[in-house]
Amino acid sequence: MRIAILLLLVSISLFSSYFVSDIKFKGLYHLSADSALEILPFQKGEYVSDREIDRAIKKFFEQNYFEDIWVDYDEVEQILVFNFKEKSTISKISLEGFMDTDEEMQEKLLGIKKGSFLDKSKIEETKNRILEAMRYRGTIDNVVEVRKTELENGTTQLEFIAREGENIVITDLRLDGAKSLPFEEIEDKMSNREKDGMGWLWGRNDGEMKIRELELDKMKIRDFYMENGYLDVVVSDPLADIDFNRYTSRLTYHIQEGKPYDISSVNIQIDRDLFDINQTIESLSLHSGDRFNIVKFRKDMKYLKNLVADEGYPYVQIEPDLEKSSKTHKVDITYKIRTGKKVKIRDVLISGNRATLDRVVRREIYIAPGDYYSLTDIRDSKNNLKRLGYFENVEIEEKPVSDSEMDLIVKVEEGRTGMIQVGGGYSTYLGFTFDAGINDNNVFGSGINLGFSFQYSKISTNYSVTLTNPRLNDSLYSGSFSIHHSKLERTGYTSKDSGFGVSIGRKWTRNFRTSLGYSYNDVKYTNIDPDFRYYDDLEPYIKSSISLSGTYNTTDDYFVPREGVILSDTIEYAGLGGDAEFTKNSLSFYGFLGLLDYIDYDLILRLKSKIRGIKDNGFVPRNESIYMGGVGSVRGYNYYAFPNDGTSAYTSWTSSIEASIPISQSAKLRLTGFVDYGYLGIDGFDGVSIDSDIERGGYGVVLEWISPIAPIQFIFSRPLNDKPGDSTSRFEFTMGRRF
Repeated sequence: MRIAILLLLVSISLFSSYFVSDIKFKGLYHLSADSALEILPFQKGEYVSDREIDRAIKKFFEQNYFEDIWVDYDEVEQILVFNFKEKSTISKISLEGFMDTDEEMQEKLLGIKKGSFLDKSKIEETKNRILEAMRYRGTIDNVVEVRKTELENGTTQLEFIAREGENIVITDLRLDGAKSLPFEEIEDKMSNREKDGMGWLWGRNDGEMKIRELELDKMKIRDFYMENGYLDVVVSDPLADIDFNRYTSRLTYHIQEGKPYDISSVNIQIDRDLFDINQTIESLSLHSGDRFNIVKFRKDMKYLKNLVADEGYPYVQIEPDLEKSSKTHKVDITYKIRTGKKVKIRDVLISGNRATLDRVVRREIYIAPGDYYSLTDIRDSKNNLKRLGYFENVEIEEKPVSDSEMDLIVKVEEGRTGMIQVGGGYSTYLGFTFDAGINDNNVFGSGINLGFSFQYSKISTNYSVTLTNPRLNDSLYSGSFSIHHSKLERTGYTSKDSGFGVSIGRKWTRNFRTSLGYSYNDVKYTNIDPDFRYYDDLEPYIKSSISLSGTYNTTDDYFVPREGVILSDTIEYAGLGGDAEFTKNSLSFYGFLGLLDYIDYDLILRLKSKIRGIKDNGFVPRNESIYMGGVGSVRGYNYYAFPNDGTSAYTSWTSSIEASIPISQSAKLRLTGFVDYGYLGIDGFDGVSIDSDIERGGYGVVLEWISPIAPIQFIFSRPLNDKPGDSTSRFEFTMGRRF
């Protein structure tokens, strides 16, 4: 009986199995036959069951290459054939109708790359991701259509067509329970605000709901109360009552204010004796008797962390302890500091510097192997490298190698330091203007600056060659040499100026440097109009002068700074054996403030101002007059536009306010609006000849582009407060000038 059952089982097994003498594959393109054989759970020369074939098909599907798989078996030849229909590959992919001006964001939303397989699940994920991003923008009833087009080469073109729905408008904002602080001040802190009357006007609030900001607004309300001492404040989640017929909403936050707290004491507990605790407490923003303020509290936390980290403790932890008294509404603040282990820098490694020499990078880093860790040194080193203008990006990675040692990896991304400088424009006064030059501020990766420039217009021609070494022999000293020749046609005469200049400088601190220079100029006048009213002033002269300059620079980038200031002053004294005798001073200030951390948008505010003045010590040549107009002065007017009556100006003040926003991060394109204003004094700021003094303004927009060749500015300007006869300019472009 047992033998009969065994024979029956064997016969059933043989009946549902196939002997496979060979295995073939059809339709494979992205997977080799050898790889396919390795995936199979069987080999040729074996009996194969239907179950094993099913397992093989499942394993092939797991590779995510195939849309369909089927199997044929040749009973005569005993050959098993796997047939595959591979998924189509995506050759083109695009998103239209949403974030069209931000290619980088569109790429993140799509997520699917060219050359990848057409996958229904990934397409659905992308569609949902786009819809979610649209919803965060505050719109509802959004639609995303997916279009798939089969191309002649067998690939697929994938298009996501987005249609944004309607914006939800907040017509009623309620802050229930808000009694102690003014409604308007709380609302000003929020991103979602009630619609203003005539909200469509610039500067008014249109009331459009920003959905992703709703939860952040809850935190902003809480922070504003805590800025004013309300430590017990509780803010509810946002409640939006939406009318889907009108696309309007009533937005409500429930607030339990509590009472404000004053500080009764401030203490520091630290597990090492690193600093004088009493002196450090005096340096903090919050003191005993003050009203508690969360902003100052966080500032003090950051200050203490930097203070300890600069002593060699990168793993410092600060645990604040706020001991509140609900009866007296007083709070004791105790900062409990655990320093962790002291860490030395084992090595400083540099990567990414394909062109720039290691020593050029290393000399700008303020921390070296064997030094103890310092957060300030690392931050200042990063900013210093970015200010050079050699690199597009700089990052310093901290890599622990043990409990007490760390490597710093300085990762730089080389920028284009060799630049072709081109600029130009047109005006009825100057005609066609053309500026050209070749400048490399990092010749052969050495950090040496070599520049050639040429400027031409209907009335002027200029040539110059400049060589500068900012770190002579890798020291703190710098040196430069320049030669130049210029020709300028003015009302009644033409001046020609040839000369040279040399200077030596020194870097005194991380942000401050000075230089001492000497220049020699030989100036001649030609084509003098005998009727020119200042004919007697046009005598050829020699100018032999020395100049002393100082620059304080705390900016965080060379081309597009987002924080910091540049303050510089140059005093030139002429009278060292030449004919010219005067003192000229030029004081300039540039301030930059990026608002990304404040408003979550890369808006950059810029303030630029310059004051110039000349003191007559015996003879001020007419050619040394101060002029106003053009880029770097007052846009909307041509270079040398003022004074325009042949007189000489001895003082000037110009100032610019700019606001810059990103157009495309990937293309490095920004749009900047500006307002310029300037004053040109014929005798001075004292207004002795106020009737002759000149005040002019200009406004417009600039398209700023960091191109692969050089920074380019397209300037569209209009004069402000212009007078008949002024030499105005509507368009200019420059290449190679920092923003």
